Amino acid sequence: MEKYDVFVFGTGTAGKLVATSCKEAGMSVAIIDNREYGGTCSQRGCDPKKLILASIEAFEFAQNMKGDGIAGETQLDWKAAINYAKRYTENVPDRTKNLLQEKGITCLHGEAKFIDSNTVVLDNEKIQAKHFIIATGMQPLPLGIPGDEFMLTSGDFFTLNKVPEKVVFVGAGYIGMEFGQMLARAGSKVTMIEKGNQVLGPFEEYTASFIEQASEKLEIKIIKNAQASSVEKIDNRFIVNYAMKNGMHQITTDCVFNTAGRVPSIKALDLEKANVVTDKGGVVVNECLQSTTQSHIYACGDVSSKNLPLTPLSGIEASIVAKNLVGQKTELDIPAIPSTVFTIPQCASIGLTEKQAFKKDLKYHVIQKDSSDWFNNKRINASFYGYKVIIDDTTGKILGAHIAGPEASEQINMFAIAMKAQMTFKDLRKTIFNYPSWGNDLRSM
Repeated sequence: MEKYDVFVFGTGTAGKLVATSCKEAGMSVAIIDNREYGGTCSQRGCDPKKLILASIEAFEFAQNMKGDGIAGETQLDWKAAINYAKRYTENVPDRTKNLLQEKGITCLHGEAKFIDSNTVVLDNEKIQAKHFIIATGMQPLPLGIPGDEFMLTSGDFFTLNKVPEKVVFVGAGYIGMEFGQMLARAGSKVTMIEKGNQVLGPFEEYTASFIEQASEKLEIKIIKNAQASSVEKIDNRFIVNYAMKNGMHQITTDCVFNTAGRVPSIKALDLEKANVVTDKGGVVVNECLQSTTQSHIYACGDVSSKNLPLTPLSGIEASIVAKNLVGQKTELDIPAIPSTVFTIPQCASIGLTEKQAFKKDLKYHVIQKDSSDWFNNKRINASFYGYKVIIDDTTGKILGAHIAGPEASEQINMFAIAMKAQMTFKDLRKTIFNYPSWGNDLRSM
């Protein structure tokens, strides 16, 4: 029977960091993945998405500036954009595995399952460890409807070498909206089916509305307050049936994506046999990211009940786990973390939404504006730009900031710094920024 000091499930951002940190501290370490090494973000998520988006953004920029310095026909080559992303991702598994092996980490592949709190089994071979780290990330939420086996998931998006004539997304969250806009700009007729009453549900309603308007301008059809009930396949096409208050409806499409959300990827681990408590957020952990029922088992990244599905937080959690494993007791202390939907325009958020501030019974005031006519937006002939800032009445500090605009992802970083530094919104606005930069717009907010 093999025995290790540390056994890590998952080779994404969190798993790699814990494994390498522990190995460098002199521990014996094994790591395992049931898919290609490297995790979701680098192969089926953030990175390839942004690579494809680079082509989409360039195309959008050229289209907007046509007649104002750009002439001639501009075309988007979808297959070339997909291949551009593939060139980046194709070496990730080998590169990741080689780096781990070079450090002396044992690299395994397959589906290891717990048989008790100290032992897992892989291909009928038992493996024991002093500490187990669960960093298996998330997977698409199973819809459990008839015909859901016909639905594609986010990973399949990166294999679309041909632009479908018609495509349906079940779920108008950040994945659905990002992919939907990309395909709409590439020529697809896109329909979004959303069970809630707004797109980008967790985001501030005011800024999310700009993304909805921008999507409708692309002729994306957004059906809200609708529940997908089944998918049928007829020849090479699909019928998506969905329910609304006024009855049942259906739509025919060339492909249908399940973008209804993601859930912790822990079901296959048989955690109940290790007496590890889980909830809908993942493995229930304490402030040191230890299982509340098994202190030698940790969870970090997207499977931790204290996590948000954001890559920067996965890295922070992994470093906390690594420190605890080498005897440096460290507790989770996370500042406000910015999040961005990479649509066009982008939708970025940090801190509380107004609804959340209201539910907390906080005393606050709101500054919001449709700033679509501001210089920076007009300079590039963009259509939508707006913001909403929630400010504590007593302290003047920023409770939340929300931006929809071409460079919202960078602007929100400035709010992250201000909130981390406990600056007031007034102090932030007094800061001198380059003019005329997007950062300088904060002075006018």
